Amino acid sequence: MTTTYRCGVCGNRTRFDVYESLRRRQFQHFTLGGELTVEEDETIEAALERVVCRWCGRSDQIEVRGTPVK
Repeated sequence: MTTTYRCGVCGNRTRFDVYESLRRRQFQHFTLGGELTVEEDETIEAALERVVCRWCGRSDQIEVRGTPVK
C-alpha cells in the first residue's frame, strides 16, 4: 500500500510537507574511494507526526488514504 493525501480545504492531492520520525537499520557499504551504497534498508519504526498542505498551509483537514501499489 502507498499512502496518499488530500486536503479537505482546497482539494490539493499533490503537494504536501510530511513530517515523520523514522528509526531504521541500514547496511552501508563504502568503497575505498568513499562512495556510499546502501545495500539493505529496514524501517523499524515510523511515526507520522503531521502533514501540511503546500497550497493553503492547513494541517487540520488532511485526509490520509492508502492506495494499492501496481
